[in-house]
Amino acid sequence: MGLSFGLLVVSVTVAAAVVSVAVPRVGAPGSAMSFLRFAAVSGVCAVGSSTMYFIHNAGGGISALIMGDALMVLAPALMYVAVRALEGRRVRGALSYALALASVVATVTALVPLPASLAVKALALSVACGVGALAAWRSRISPAAPMRVIVAVNLVYSLYSAARIVVGIGMGWHSPLFLAAFSFVPTTVLGALAVMSIGGAVLRLRLEPRVTETASGRPPGVAVVLGDWDLASAAYGTERMGRLLAEMRTVARAIDPDAKDIPHGVMLSAPDAVNAISERVRTNHRWKPDEAVLLVDGASTAHSDLPRSDADG
Repeated sequence: MGLSFGLLVVSVTVAAAVVSVAVPRVGAPGSAMSFLRFAAVSGVCAVGSSTMYFIHNAGGGISALIMGDALMVLAPALMYVAVRALEGRRVRGALSYALALASVVATVTALVPLPASLAVKALALSVACGVGALAAWRSRISPAAPMRVIVAVNLVYSLYSAARIVVGIGMGWHSPLFLAAFSFVPTTVLGALAVMSIGGAVLRLRLEPRVTETASGRPPGVAVVLGDWDLASAAYGTERMGRLLAEMRTVARAIDPDAKDIPHGVMLSAPDAVNAISERVRTNHRWKPDEAVLLVDGASTAHSDLPRSDADG
């Protein structure tokens, strides 16, 4: 009875976390806050998987094993979603991939006996961690040090999961080497270290300042605005301009979580802010060239209350 209640509590907690975070944001552009929320749910999944395995080992039945395998794969897959969100990208496709991968693993665990299902789970883990490592490595998110931690942890666990398959198939799932390095206890210990390392990296990404001074020597806080607002509104319509402004601000907050809204634009701390935002809105939101050209340095506009660059005197 106690094991069944524990299974129910963990299942409801994880389901509520995924639904509350994912559903309102599945079609929206990513943001720093979305990153933190998806990263938090990833951590919940990791802890939940360990709990499920303890319940299973204590006689909790196949349901606990199914949940444990699905959550263990979902944890790194959701970290990939979090990185995509931090880049300012929409996460619908990434989230669909994460849920599909976890669903496949859950189905295999339910239908295929051990150790074949264990091999499939390890393969899915290797893929999920490898994809997460690649996404973090290719990102241009600052500060770079926490991202390097996320890359390293995902890469190590991806290789570890691949080695688990090789040793299990090549030397036997009950061989001394497998039991010593790849069984439940060492896997759980390594997983706990991975969760703590990534958790620390996430906190650093949230707390450390992104940029203290731009490459050109400007003081922190550069305004980027949609120039010629009245003329552009007459040409494109106010609804379209409002959408462009919202997407621009979302991208700016992915670059600098402390970015502030200003009339017709945003204030942020980033080197070459105009080009940084322009590149991301064209890549992530498919802005056309005539839309991207509206992005200008606020110091070059008629807004006298915005910070001016050194060249403007």
